[in-house]
Amino acid sequence: MKNFLWILIFLLVNSAVADVHHSGKLSSINLGLRYSSLLQNRGVILYKDFQIDPVVAVFLFDDRLEFLGDSIGYRDFLYSDRLRLRTRIISLTDKPLFPKNGAIYAASTHRKDTYEWSNQLELFLPGYNKDYGAELDFSFNKDFSGHHGNYLEFQSKVKLFSFKTPLFQTEIEPNIVSSLGWGDGKHNQYYYGPSATGPGFNNIAYGIWFAFPEEADRFYPIVQVKHFQTIGRNRDAEFAKGKNSGWLASFIASVGILE
Repeated sequence: MKNFLWILIFLLVNSAVADVHHSGKLSSINLGLRYSSLLQNRGVILYKDFQIDPVVAVFLFDDRLEFLGDSIGYRDFLYSDRLRLRTRIISLTDKPLFPKNGAIYAASTHRKDTYEWSNQLELFLPGYNKDYGAELDFSFNKDFSGHHGNYLEFQSKVKLFSFKTPLFQTEIEPNIVSSLGWGDGKHNQYYYGPSATGPGFNNIAYGIWFAFPEEADRFYPIVQVKHFQTIGRNRDAEFAKGKNSGWLASFIASVGILE
């Protein structure tokens, strides 16, 4: 166990999910693993057991174009280092990858896999630099495959402080994070069940998010612990009842094979 913990710490502080210093047409390639204590999305539990997923990330054109395991996206600043746009095509599924416990999966809801077009504005205060203190994100997501619904989310992050690990001298930023989601009727029925209602607010989450700004873009939660829950009448809809709140712990550990 002691050796495992040292390996985990080494991978975390050397994580390079989106190294902010890469440049070139083929900017970087990163491989690694992501651990999640369960699968959840938008306030509802999808699979009540831990997951270990591969991280395969390819970044092009100065890290602006990104190919991840479940998405293809582009990001760039619109105004200095304060306002950034991120647009992505995302694949969504509630199927576990590894491990897959047959009994747990049989008791889970089996939604149809779908795809979304996500557009997000990220406001950094005072900017994306060494003086970074907070971030406000607003995203609009349009499903174009499974249910054709719409989803909006507001997320805030406030940096508590920053420090460097004594051994590796890597800067770490703990942030308090919170989010509030809103969906229309089609979206809510897909996630929470046929009796779900909309439009309306449907989920909240809050917790702590550790960023590694010298190694990875602040968009990626290298380490996070958060509480999530469905809110409103949708808490008792068919897909959400008994699965409408919980805690998620996750971390990403990756290494760059091309930098």
